[in-house]
Amino acid sequence: MKEKPVFIIYIVMFAAFLWLDRFLKNLVMANMEIGEAIPSHDAFFSIRYVVNTGVSFSLFSGHPEVLIVMQSILFACVLIACVITYYRLRHPVLQTGLVWIVTGGAGNLIDRILYGHVIDYISVGTFPVWNFADMCIVGGCILLGIYILFLHGKGREEAETLTDAGSDE
Repeated sequence: MKEKPVFIIYIVMFAAFLWLDRFLKNLVMANMEIGEAIPSHDAFFSIRYVVNTGVSFSLFSGHPEVLIVMQSILFACVLIACVITYYRLRHPVLQTGLVWIVTGGAGNLIDRILYGHVIDYISVGTFPVWNFADMCIVGGCILLGIYILFLHGKGREEAETLTDAGSDE
């Protein structure tokens, strides 16, 4: 029996998460003014419409062209990593993490190209305001870390142990 292409799941995940990111950003832009917060600026959690012309913690603010080039290069590198690891490693935690990173990168890159800044809207406590694309990137990095620390090489180590045990006979 021929194996069905699993990559379709990752393409659907990418498309769904990218759509959700665009939908949420468009919802905020259509219904709020920049700087507005719901329920209020004093609330621990609020939807707060801000624009970020830089990257994390407003680094490189005011240089959209540099950020577009840097983000495009990073996006291409992670996309290539997705393809290579899909054909070589095929581990769902690794693939999901990379897809989430690519999705978040694409969502924020689209903002930079269209508007010259990223639209952020999730405010929790005193932490900087972020968005769904940022959540995808962070979640993807966490999955990548889990894969690297706990899962990478597991199958190979078990196979080598079985091979070594068989060669002693």
